[in-house]
Amino acid sequence: MHASLLDSRSRVMLIAPHPDDESLAAGVFLQKAVAAKASVRVIYGTDGDNNAWPQRFLERKWRLRDADRCRWGHRRRAEAINALRMLRVDPADVEFLSLPDQGISDLLIANGRATVAKIASVILAWQPTHLLLPSAMDTHPDHSSLAILIRLAIAECLPLNHNLSELSYLVHGPSLAFTRSARRLSQTRLERNIKRRAIACHQTQVALSRRRFFAYANRPETFALARRNAPIVFDGPIRSARRVGDALHIEVAFAMKPLRAEETALHLLGHDSTGNNIICFSATLPGRPSDIAMVDCAEREKSQFGRYEGDAFRAEIILPAGSFAAHRSLFVKLDRRVWFFDEIPKPVVHHLKRARSLSVTPLALR
Repeated sequence: MHASLLDSRSRVMLIAPHPDDESLAAGVFLQKAVAAKASVRVIYGTDGDNNAWPQRFLERKWRLRDADRCRWGHRRRAEAINALRMLRVDPADVEFLSLPDQGISDLLIANGRATVAKIASVILAWQPTHLLLPSAMDTHPDHSSLAILIRLAIAECLPLNHNLSELSYLVHGPSLAFTRSARRLSQTRLERNIKRRAIACHQTQVALSRRRFFAYANRPETFALARRNAPIVFDGPIRSARRVGDALHIEVAFAMKPLRAEETALHLLGHDSTGNNIICFSATLPGRPSDIAMVDCAEREKSQFGRYEGDAFRAEIILPAGSFAAHRSLFVKLDRRVWFFDEIPKPVVHHLKRARSLSVTPLALR
């Protein structure tokens, strides 16, 4: 992958979930954009304020209050500005949305419409020609959920004829789906060294993860170009999903530990039958053959029922999908933490069987 197509007419927007993601994922790309005299704007989803372990380590303080987190967020903002200066990005071209750190998944499920509108207004105001965004295959829930919010915003705010290159980046976790479609960005030794210095500006993060962070400077940056109607690739426990009439059939398989009742939820998010409003339903998976109640996340009421057929390791889940518009994308999210991040077993690739132009996209686990 080459950045030779960037020129003075290019408008590059990078949306990063946290301060530090801009340097880790796109430090070289931003240098190339600046060198090409492209306009550059960097948007941060969160302030990185809910980053407890590094803060406890550096401040020698175990119990963190709201004021402590606020102070930490300001510190991480300042680090991000310093890193961008190193990459020659003007601080005037930076914006922080201050979404809840470690809480974007909950925001997507509970109040997706308002957040989509907020992101859409940012994109619409800037009118980028190149949009760098997190991959939906990223195992960090903030990254994957922000990816879906951005894609919903793009679908709603940009006309179909708008010339936009969507380039997704992966920061956390291996993903065969991402690797197969991603391309490497060529880089010089100087660009690599500047990226390393930009990463070093994030002192709060390097304090506990120095080797891991600097490893990002030693490997090429990769980006996946969004393609319409591309085959769906499933990386995690969701092995396949297809819509048959008004029912959604989902196959799941758990590799690292069995499912336990009351600890795993499945969320369906999409547009209602009018195509205008975002709705979300959630169900707790029982780990044994049983009916499962679908709860409307807005009303907090049980409104529909599905079926779980299988055991704690493998199952087919059948859910009602008639409330969702058939002509809009439907997103499936399995809400299940295994260790610090999420379960990524051996990837299995499936082509989604389309029905009424519906696409189903897997989200990273929570």
